[in-house]
Amino acid sequence: MDLLSRTGTCMKDSVEVAALAVAHQTLPRVLGLFDAVCIVVGSIIGSGIFLKVSSVDRALAPYGFLAIMGIWLFVGLVTLCGALALAELGAMFPHAGGPYLYLREAYGRLPAFLWGWTEFWVVRTGSVGALACATVLYFHQLIELPPWGQTLLAIAIVVGLSLINLFSTRWGAGVQGAATVAKVSFLAGLIVLPFLLRRIDPANLQPLLSWNDAQPSQLSFWKAIGIAMVAVLWPYDGWINLGPVAEDIREPQRNVPRGLGIGLGIVILVYLGANVSYHLTLTMSHLSQSSTVAADVFQVLFGPIGAQIAALGVMCSTFGATNSNMITGPRIYLAIARDGLVPRWLHRIHPVYQTPANAIVAQAVWTVLLIVLFSVWKPSEPQPTPSTNVARAVNQTISEPHSVQMKRAFDNLTDSVICAGLLFYGLTVSAVYVLRRTRPDVERPYKTWGYPLTPALLLLAYAGAFVSLLVDQPWQTLSVLVLIASGVVYYAVARRIVETRS
Repeated sequence: MDLLSRTGTCMKDSVEVAALAVAHQTLPRVLGLFDAVCIVVGSIIGSGIFLKVSSVDRALAPYGFLAIMGIWLFVGLVTLCGALALAELGAMFPHAGGPYLYLREAYGRLPAFLWGWTEFWVVRTGSVGALACATVLYFHQLIELPPWGQTLLAIAIVVGLSLINLFSTRWGAGVQGAATVAKVSFLAGLIVLPFLLRRIDPANLQPLLSWNDAQPSQLSFWKAIGIAMVAVLWPYDGWINLGPVAEDIREPQRNVPRGLGIGLGIVILVYLGANVSYHLTLTMSHLSQSSTVAADVFQVLFGPIGAQIAALGVMCSTFGATNSNMITGPRIYLAIARDGLVPRWLHRIHPVYQTPANAIVAQAVWTVLLIVLFSVWKPSEPQPTPSTNVARAVNQTISEPHSVQMKRAFDNLTDSVICAGLLFYGLTVSAVYVLRRTRPDVERPYKTWGYPLTPALLLLAYAGAFVSLLVDQPWQTLSVLVLIASGVVYYAVARRIVETRS
């Protein structure tokens, strides 16, 4: 009998799932602590640290360098608070699906399904598509391609990485490890080389802090903070990606919390170091107008060849982030299919490759369609104001005719990802409170440090960011809410069909 025909409390559902687990194929535990750290670092460090700097500086440069650094540090600490909660949940439920399992245990099947529904249609596939587009944007700096060629290259990246992860989880992890080492090495060079080559100018950091908001064209402080915080959320997005692959990790009760803590620590240090390097090498006015900050820094250091070196480094970063999302997404769809909420063929594990092959193929197909759709779609653009393009990752300096198509695709995809992520990442973290009360019997190999304050900090910050996004981009936000509502309709119909068949 299918699980959907059962009724009862969430606790009863959990017992039923555990009882039927033996009937499901499971993924082999082939990933260690290093792989876990690489998934965290590789998922987070992608395009944002290179493409979101201008958005932050445009909003906060009038308030000084310390305000800019403060928002990068604040969002990093908020993300760390979320990771601490995720570590407790991941150690409690070390199975494929991650947040889908946590939401199901805390709130029941419908909220969990809606998260998976949004992940497939917007968040995960949108992230993969956006990162593939970002990789193409920087490849375009090395070899110019026509718009159709850029779209085909983005599709080729998605298909190629899907095949690698379909044939072997170890192959996918190997690509992830190599890309993570390459991107961290590149960023380390970006941080250190300006000091070694003495190309820094402390005067670029002025003003350190300014509270003068008398200029008519300047955003109010709190509005600027909201816009900057939404912009920085994209560079830190991906911190939730380790939970869904817990079933692949050896000793998950130890390695999931450690992987999250070590990975987030590395990311925060790298982001702060990169921003210091950017601002010591280039002026704030330059940074607020540039979408190629890494290339600009390397051009100052090495001349014209520096821009090409930077393009290769950023491509490694975005390519690795694309792959990490490729690894994570199919494990989510696998967990949903195990519960019978989507076609059962999605939970099939390949008998030879031991990977969630059908889920990987489904993710690749929809991602390709999103890339094509958002490459063609031309939304109406408002007149430029200081608050326009909050979630824009690439500004006008990269908008020559041959790259505008990829820019448009990247912008539209990231806008949708952040909105949906704020809702469901916050709901996932809040599951810690619910499960502490409703499931005190479940063993917790790791408990959230700073509970109950640390999860609350993330929830408050995410609520503020969502309000800011709703004010600045109402139509984008409402479209995501409509998608979530459509998931409710699908869930009701699917459940009725299964119950009727039973």
